[in-house]
Amino acid sequence: MSSPGGISTTQTTDHGAGQSITKKDLELPSIQEILTDLSFPSSSIVPGTETVDLKEQQEMFRGLRDIIEKAQEVDEAGSTFDLKELHASLEEADENSRRGRRDAETLQTVCATLHTLWACKSEYLVQATEIIANGSRDPSWRAPFGQSGVLRFFLDVISMKEDVDSNLLLHSLRVIGNSCADTDANREIVIKGNYTLAIIRYFLDPDLIFVAIPVIYNICMDYEPAHAQIAANRTAYILLKLIKDGEIEDNEALLNFSYDLIELASEQADGIENSPDGTILLLMELAIDETLEFSHFSSLATALATYLEKERFQTVCVSNKMVEGVLDVLRRSSLVDVDRSSAEDVKALAQLQLKINGALAEVSASPLFAQNYPLDSSLTRTLKSWVVTTEDQLQICACVMLGNLARSDEVCQVMVRDLKIHEELISVLNGDSRGAVLHSSLGFLKNLAIAGDNRTVLGEAGIIATVSRLWAYESVPQVQFSAASIARQVVISSVDNIVRLLVPLSQDPDSPAYKRTYLSLLLSLFEKTDSTPIKTEIGRTVASICRTLSPKARDGDEKAKNLLDRLFTLHDGVSLPVGAMITQTQWPVVRSEGWFALALMANNELGCAAAVDCLHNSEVTELLKTTLGADTVDPDQTKEKSETDKSQETKDRDNAFVLVQGLLKNDSGALPVGYRDMLEDLAKPHASLLKAT
Repeated sequence: MSSPGGISTTQTTDHGAGQSITKKDLELPSIQEILTDLSFPSSSIVPGTETVDLKEQQEMFRGLRDIIEKAQEVDEAGSTFDLKELHASLEEADENSRRGRRDAETLQTVCATLHTLWACKSEYLVQATEIIANGSRDPSWRAPFGQSGVLRFFLDVISMKEDVDSNLLLHSLRVIGNSCADTDANREIVIKGNYTLAIIRYFLDPDLIFVAIPVIYNICMDYEPAHAQIAANRTAYILLKLIKDGEIEDNEALLNFSYDLIELASEQADGIENSPDGTILLLMELAIDETLEFSHFSSLATALATYLEKERFQTVCVSNKMVEGVLDVLRRSSLVDVDRSSAEDVKALAQLQLKINGALAEVSASPLFAQNYPLDSSLTRTLKSWVVTTEDQLQICACVMLGNLARSDEVCQVMVRDLKIHEELISVLNGDSRGAVLHSSLGFLKNLAIAGDNRTVLGEAGIIATVSRLWAYESVPQVQFSAASIARQVVISSVDNIVRLLVPLSQDPDSPAYKRTYLSLLLSLFEKTDSTPIKTEIGRTVASICRTLSPKARDGDEKAKNLLDRLFTLHDGVSLPVGAMITQTQWPVVRSEGWFALALMANNELGCAAAVDCLHNSEVTELLKTTLGADTVDPDQTKEKSETDKSQETKDRDNAFVLVQGLLKNDSGALPVGYRDMLEDLAKPHASLLKAT
């Protein structure tokens, strides 16, 4: 077998669109270099130290053969059921059993014979080893081989640095592999001496690789310590290099073992950290092979996703412009041949795609990503084209990765102003996409809506009408939440978008929908949902409207006055979501927003009735009493609170007082009986406060 090439300082790889990606100083060591860096176990046996007569060697060999082979004869004798011959057969079996017992004590003789045959370089050693290898296929020999020292002998044979007869190595590996099958005690012997590395060395021998790989597989199956050791010995990289170089491509069984071992080794954190940088390149290049069957693709893609969980490999991937390669793997996942009639395979593919997408999300979240992949890069163009593709996972990938790029106002504005990407996202929301795609698209739009005048552009593009239909998307609450959240995001400080939210659902004055608005639909969602985050988000939308319009209305802005009138006259229960902001306990800042919004309502003649409606909720009323009585709390309790908590309480108390003032001033009989007296009592200790903060 020829050794693969050495370290590559510059490597060029072609990707799906014919683009060349240059990787500078990417570590791709040869297998020989990998093995040179590792510490091999040493053998405790030394050949050529004894002289034994040939006849004596023959007798020793026959004795060893009898012990191993007679055991099988005993089994056959024990299975004789001819009544006439039964007695004689059992007598013979009893005699043979004294020589053919499968126990460590009997095998002590075998172990001693092996050492002697080795020491005198006997030509019978290979034959003896073959007999033992054949016998080791019987599970009952496994434990005695380990207990007697026979297994250790053959582990020492394969660990010899000097040349050893190829047939002796072959049968020694067979003994090791068979002895370790489903036998943890023997596996422990192998692992304790790090003998897996000695076995892995024979991956480079074309005459032994076909047995060496299955031996490692036998040692590893369902035995976690072996997984860790083969990972530390860089088995994943070695196997990837062998497959890439075509050394085992014609053997399906070896390929199956190899892909399983690659995945096993990649699950070990220490093994990943010890892997060369080029491991992820090999994983990518092998995974995009169109002839690859699903199970092999799954092993490679799973391993790749696991490697990319590590910051080191994320950096390697981004710095060497290899992200396109990961995209190719994801694209390949949508084309790989899967048995669609197998629910297990379909589920496995879905989970695999989630893993790859998760890896890409991590990679694109790296600060280096934006530096290496600016908005005018080919990767960005690819992702933009994926936004409107028909493949769910590609759409999700595009939204997440582009969303990670959209981390500054400048980038967000370019995406909307120049790339017009919001138009494509809105078209996705207007289509029949599945919930996961809708959720990722909404998440991306939320990022875009934060920056500059993007809110206005999104409003002009019809974002409110688009997300309004998703407020009824009950099958995926996350979609409902994100759709409600966008409504809040786009109305912040935007009178134009508030107008769009309050526009009639029908332009026909005779239609019932003429007196309903998009906000009416949002309030309907509030009434139906049990989700506190959704309820709170709707409340924050109402609060944002009040915060934007109320100051303008006080300053005489007729448009703002009319919009406030429309807000309060067309929407029964408009204050109830604000009450939900106040009663929720997860976010103190949101509670403060609620008190402030309710105070703004109460200081408007029409809004005062809405604020009173909120007080019909006894929980809100009790919180109002508690908040305005916060200055009478036990001083010892106050000492335990942080300055932030104290500041929050002061702000809440001030806003609650302004709320009470507005209710007392603008109430026109809407307050329930007894409420006025209660509010006046609450206001007296705070009469020096004049306005909401």
